[in-house]
Amino acid sequence: MPQQEILIGDLISRYAAGERNFSEVIIETPFPQTSSWELGHFRGLDLSGIILRNSSIRWIAIYMDGVILRGADLTDVDLGESNFEGADLSNAILRETKYFQSAFNGANLSGADLTGAELVDSGFIGVNLCGANFTNARIDDITFACNNLNKAIFNGARLKNVLFDEAKLVRTDFRGADFGKDKRGASGVRFRDCCFGKTLMPDGSVRGS
Repeated sequence: MPQQEILIGDLISRYAAGERNFSEVIIETPFPQTSSWELGHFRGLDLSGIILRNSSIRWIAIYMDGVILRGADLTDVDLGESNFEGADLSNAILRETKYFQSAFNGANLSGADLTGAELVDSGFIGVNLCGANFTNARIDDITFACNNLNKAIFNGARLKNVLFDEAKLVRTDFRGADFGKDKRGASGVRFRDCCFGKTLMPDGSVRGS
């Protein structure tokens, strides 16, 4: 079934009326009004629990900073070149989502399910990822700086050229993760000034008391 188009204003109105399922839609913007939009246009917009499975948000992606999407379902949505800085995606379902040159600095993704997600060359600075699930995710060219990754799960994830910088990694589970190798044969994952505590490493060993 082809995706149906819906204007963002109509989606907001229908959501306010109680509708939640907007799967397989293309969210459009009211051109030419968008020429006057600035970043943060939707800041504070609460769409908690919305279902956007297999939908396209490409036309509004750069305006999503500060939105509230607690418990939303964005399964298999392309979030490439999007701006979710300061957004609340706590407990959101983000399975099989794709991130390329996306910005999530300062966002709340605590408890989010990123199973099978692809994260490439995107910004994750000061993000709350406590309890996030990265099982079988592919993570390339990412710096997790000053992130709360306590109790996050990376089982079976593939990480390449990833830096954890001043990250909280208490009870984080890396068992079965693939840290890869760089061109010199060194690990594809680096830890700098991180807080470890009963952290489970890929080989099952424990780091930090």
